[in-house]
Amino acid sequence: MRNRNNHNQHHLTSGHTIRLLIVDDHPMTVKGYIYSLGEIVPQGSVEILEVNSQDAAIQALNESKADFDLVFLDISLPPSKDGRLTSGEDLGKVLRKKQPSIKLMVLTMLNDVFRIKGIINDLKPEGFLLKTEITLEILSTAYYQVLNGNTYYSPEVERLLKEPVDSDIQIDSLDRKILYYISIGEKMKNLPMYIPLSMATIERRKKNLKSVLQLKSGSDRELLEKAREMGFI
Repeated sequence: MRNRNNHNQHHLTSGHTIRLLIVDDHPMTVKGYIYSLGEIVPQGSVEILEVNSQDAAIQALNESKADFDLVFLDISLPPSKDGRLTSGEDLGKVLRKKQPSIKLMVLTMLNDVFRIKGIINDLKPEGFLLKTEITLEILSTAYYQVLNGNTYYSPEVERLLKEPVDSDIQIDSLDRKILYYISIGEKMKNLPMYIPLSMATIERRKKNLKSVLQLKSGSDRELLEKAREMGFI
């Protein structure tokens, strides 16, 4: 099991200060993480940078003089100002590309099994916690397990991963962008300006989204409601 090994902070590189980036758009949540870390890590062993948006996270990456060791990444982040990054999932891919050695710890309120499996397939995070079950013990175990080169998924995530999901359902980053632009009221005819797909392909993907999500009416309104419920927008 991914989360059954005993964590041991002594495995961490001696004298190395951990560089941690926290990305979450809720300041009180960030303060909670920082307070909790103060309870579970030795004083001075971690250097924390907190940001509240995808744009600020990208800026932090570009301005950073050294790679981050670990990122606490919220998935339900507002889109970047240019609309290229529509969720924390997109940001996670950028983090992986810019700093390949970085370790990702996803912390999210999402509890849809299909969505969770999709995030894991896309990002392959070293850690995955549901915010609703985080305790000092779980956060401590996850922190040290991940930094020691292991993978830690919280108990509820492990349980959800055992639930069956239709393997034919696939929703990628382009589908999420289509959902995002529809959700902000952009006209379908304008989507090729923002998404590198032809109008015919966008229409086909939109139709497929309604099919795989098993919508009753097939209306755009129902599509957006279902997408929000599952955490895609």
